[in-house]
Amino acid sequence: MSTNVPIEQTSTLKKSGEKDEEGPIDEIKRYYDCHYVSPCEASWRIFMFDIHEKWPAVMRLALHLEGHQCVRFKENQKLSNVVKYHESVPTMFLAWFVANQIYSEGRDLTYAEFPSKFTYLPDKRIWHPRKNGFQIERLSYIPVGSGELYYMRILLTFQKGCKGFDCIKTVDGKLYDSFQDACYALGLLSDDKEFVDGIFEASRSQSGQMLRVLFVRLLIMSTMHKPDNVWKATWKLLVDGILYARRRILNIPGIFTLF
Repeated sequence: MSTNVPIEQTSTLKKSGEKDEEGPIDEIKRYYDCHYVSPCEASWRIFMFDIHEKWPAVMRLALHLEGHQCVRFKENQKLSNVVKYHESVPTMFLAWFVANQIYSEGRDLTYAEFPSKFTYLPDKRIWHPRKNGFQIERLSYIPVGSGELYYMRILLTFQKGCKGFDCIKTVDGKLYDSFQDACYALGLLSDDKEFVDGIFEASRSQSGQMLRVLFVRLLIMSTMHKPDNVWKATWKLLVDGILYARRRILNIPGIFTLF
């Protein structure tokens, strides 16, 4: 007489003498042991056909601020030797400056367009004119809160033929103090009017304390391009209630400010 065992229970049954696994479980080995190869895939692999391909080639362009390039070194290397070596060897981004000084045909291209006519040789760390083929380029992603590096990335999508960091933040022959100011000169950044309007709208129903909390949250999220301009436009609303609170804490009803 056969006994029907529920499917849920069959997975828990063990053979006689079987022991529990000890130590860490090798999930990768388990995957390969249970991996099923269909006849189509098996034939494809037997004939050594390509399993996957990437076309066209996509190149990620590295960028960094002046003196902030990434340096890789081994644990047993001397730091002085590492610094000396990397001072004489350019990065991909610095090699772009050098290539613009040498080749005139690349001076009408942005950094993202440069690999369309030039190819980067990582062993020699130089850009060389491309003989054939083409490549799609992508600038490395930089989050908004990265400060000057974020604004430099924006400028690199417009500035052409740059031969140094100062060239990137030069607009109409004028050298700006920061990449952010250069972005404003090119009209690439908004005037933060939406944040000013938002604080004014919130002031109709919220206290000064809540407005200050809102302003701090905007600062933390790095959503404003020029927080000092937003402060200058809304500071009278943001300081509302501070004088009243100080009067209560200090018990000085006659305290006043020179606002």
